[in-house]
Amino acid sequence: MPRNGRARLLPSRSAVYPLHGSAGASPSRPAGGRATLRGAFTLVELLVVIAIIGVLIALLLPAVQAARAAVRRSACANNLRQLGLAMQNHHAAQQKFPPGRGTPSPRIFSPQAYLLPYMEQDVIGRLIDYTDAPAPFTTPTAAYNGVRNQPAAISSAAVLLCPADPEGGGVPGSAYGATNYAGCAGSGASLGTLTNADGVFFLGSTVRVKDITDGTSNTAAFSERPLGHGDGAPGGDAGNAADAVLELLASADPTPSACAAPGGGSWNQERGEKWIVGNYNNTLYNHAVKPNAQTWDCMNATQQKGNLAARSPHAGGVNLLLCDGSLRFIQDSIDPIAWTAIATRAGEESTKE
Repeated sequence: MPRNGRARLLPSRSAVYPLHGSAGASPSRPAGGRATLRGAFTLVELLVVIAIIGVLIALLLPAVQAARAAVRRSACANNLRQLGLAMQNHHAAQQKFPPGRGTPSPRIFSPQAYLLPYMEQDVIGRLIDYTDAPAPFTTPTAAYNGVRNQPAAISSAAVLLCPADPEGGGVPGSAYGATNYAGCAGSGASLGTLTNADGVFFLGSTVRVKDITDGTSNTAAFSERPLGHGDGAPGGDAGNAADAVLELLASADPTPSACAAPGGGSWNQERGEKWIVGNYNNTLYNHAVKPNAQTWDCMNATQQKGNLAARSPHAGGVNLLLCDGSLRFIQDSIDPIAWTAIATRAGEESTKE
């Protein structure tokens, strides 16, 4: 009891404390005993935080996409380097590079088919019978079923596929193993014929290093192309030139006027379908037009003449493997003369842009 004799009334534990906020709020009691309210986000503050997060995502997303694209482009380049190494190993063993289209018929194998055993792809390589047709095809005098090579032909090799290709490893609707990489037949001179072409890979070619007088570091070996969208996909036009190949009817040659008229042929949507077959639609290209040209590819019915460009999903250009095994990224804006020069093995042209 205090000295003045009056009793001090202390609040009981059940006493009600006044609230400083809205009715019904539960106060917190710090050590000092005074009641306070817990802080909370207002609606405006929450909206501001959400807006900031949205801005950060918008800023980071392009960087993430660019990083992923760079990884895919690097993986694609590494696959081409593997082809370059296989070329050197093949040359060391056979004293020549493989043909672009094997001879005699029906042994029309692609350079990829000859290089697979030199790329640690022995499992598929052992399935290939190089004395028979690589896949079904017909000529004016014969038909071949390719049944003996079907197990190899339907096998897929990751090293022959670019991870950036939107088709994901095969031409839709096809059972065959596909490839995004094509051997260079040359400049596209003489309507792009594969007979005695001026590149490294052509009909029955047996090119040796010493035959490449322009220099192996100045001569194209392989580049890349997107896979076709498969049967039933829309045809090509000026807006989607990279999507299809105009295949001319009967014996028509791929002249500029013939290739400019879609009515003179049909749209082939199976580019890159069979890595095992040596021809323009499946495994070969030339430098008749610049990389990622805004005109559609064009070839004759036998797929042994034509203008078929190097193309890629990589922004700004294409990967190009040279005959010495080195790799360059070629811009779409390359000078056409330099692009043509780098396609020939003995043209004695300047390859400087």
